[in-house]
Amino acid sequence: MPLALTGLAWVPAILAGLVWAAGHLASKLAGQGWSGPEFNIHFGFELVKQGPAQFWPGIPTGQIMGIAGGMLALIVIPATVIYAKWSTGRTMPGDPLPSLGTPFDMTSVGPKAIAEKAKELRPTLSKWSAKQLLERPDETGLPLGSLKGGVVPVRASWEDVVLVFMAPRSGKTTQLAVPHLLAAPGAVVATSNKPDLWALTAEPRRRQTNEHVWVFDPHGITYPEEQSWWWNPLRGVDKVEHARRLAGHFIAQIKDQGKTDFWSQAAHDVLSSLFLAAGTTVDTDDERTLDDVYDWLNDPDNPVPINLLHAQGHTKAARALAGRNNGAPETRDGIYETARTAASCLGDPEIMSWVTPPKIFPRIEFETAEFARTRQTLYLLSKEDEGGAAPLVAAFADKVMLHATKIAERMGDRLDPPMVVVLDEAANICRIENLPKLYSHFGSRGIIPVTILQSYPQGVGVWGQTGMETLWSASTVKIIGPGMDDDRFLESLSTLIGEHDVTTRSVSQGKGSYGENLSLRRQRILSVSDLRGLPKGTTILLASGLKPAMLSMHPWYEGPRKKEIATAFAQARADIRVRSGVDIGGEAGVA
Repeated sequence: MPLALTGLAWVPAILAGLVWAAGHLASKLAGQGWSGPEFNIHFGFELVKQGPAQFWPGIPTGQIMGIAGGMLALIVIPATVIYAKWSTGRTMPGDPLPSLGTPFDMTSVGPKAIAEKAKELRPTLSKWSAKQLLERPDETGLPLGSLKGGVVPVRASWEDVVLVFMAPRSGKTTQLAVPHLLAAPGAVVATSNKPDLWALTAEPRRRQTNEHVWVFDPHGITYPEEQSWWWNPLRGVDKVEHARRLAGHFIAQIKDQGKTDFWSQAAHDVLSSLFLAAGTTVDTDDERTLDDVYDWLNDPDNPVPINLLHAQGHTKAARALAGRNNGAPETRDGIYETARTAASCLGDPEIMSWVTPPKIFPRIEFETAEFARTRQTLYLLSKEDEGGAAPLVAAFADKVMLHATKIAERMGDRLDPPMVVVLDEAANICRIENLPKLYSHFGSRGIIPVTILQSYPQGVGVWGQTGMETLWSASTVKIIGPGMDDDRFLESLSTLIGEHDVTTRSVSQGKGSYGENLSLRRQRILSVSDLRGLPKGTTILLASGLKPAMLSMHPWYEGPRKKEIATAFAQARADIRVRSGVDIGGEAGVA
């Protein structure tokens, strides 16, 4: 307040000084030389009383005032610009941005560094110039947004594995899933329980890659035309480990990760044996399918699976299954009932038509073995409720990634171009049991998973506390978006982000005296309430080796391809209406 009053007191003197200087300049321009009065307090008083004409006779007052106004503008305009820039960059006490990642701190995930790393990770880019890479940034990494308060774009590299926490309706589809699918330079796998991700990206991906787009849609979420292809989950299931891996995707739907469940473990063993019995017959004259597995689940006394295991040399598995079948009836019935519950989707004919050989119309069989070498796109869709195809979605995604790992090993340990796997609704429709362990090596294989969860506890419910901690630790890029309500997770996150010094000001005022004291105190950079109240379009980035940063997200409808995507979405909705008579509802850009 005192400073403001002092500033106001100087305004008349400054204005008088401008008129005095303008009068001298006008005199010079009129050919009268630098003539005029001295600048003092007497000049100021007389100027107010009679104006400038008395000091510079013969020079119009308007000319003098015009020059004074121009001089004032030359001072005020630059000062205003400077102040505006200063006030924009100025932070209030406690503002988190200065203590979070700055452009200097985030250099390693900025355009230049990400481009240089891409050349190291992808031999096909080795001859590209820096200019070419900067002009085609999607070849260098996945877009994550830009630093809050700036325009520095941030990307994940082709050796990062990404974990995302975003609540429903917070923009995970529009701000992450869609941009990631359309930025991927190679093959893409995407899971979802709604048609929006497919509707927004399928046609743009088809045009972008000029390669096939596959849609695994047993529930008709997209109301596809007549089914033209199928996938065999039993292909390659000729070893015990492969059978157990497949069975694990089914058991994950019912398994309580908080405790060890005898029934789940026993059901896992039974399903593994039945899958192995059927899997060993693929491409033989006595080929069995998942239909047979479902029949065996409902008839434990059927000797066929045990005989098949013996015939294929899996003696131990045959004996183990026989032992289960010959146990106490109550125990056996409990085990088989648990296994039937886990594999209930095998009783749905519409689902089974996608995973069993066609009986009437010929259909193409999807080959997972070479998918990662292509630039094709695979959408895996399932509803969430009981009876959904979630176990098969998880098995499908896992099989593609397993074969991608083998291809990477043959290519020199890394896929080029990398394969992007967007696991949206991962905890609901794609419970890959060993995903936390897979995260530890996917980055080194050029397989870039983006697992999207609604919350940390949701992940604990799928992989258990230990598994979720493993997934968190293995993720080199973590994104926390708005809508998080779990106070324990937010408290842990707040602690992880850290503290900073905040300047506090105290004022003392008395008769004839005024004083200010400044002191420092430590406080959280982002409190629990700050994290809970993150606005839409804002996320927290935790990247390995870097300071936590706050990002502004860039939804597809603000990007250069917005018209193309909007057109594709509108056409997809129209196609659904034609095929089903039902609109998919909602608006693109809110999921």
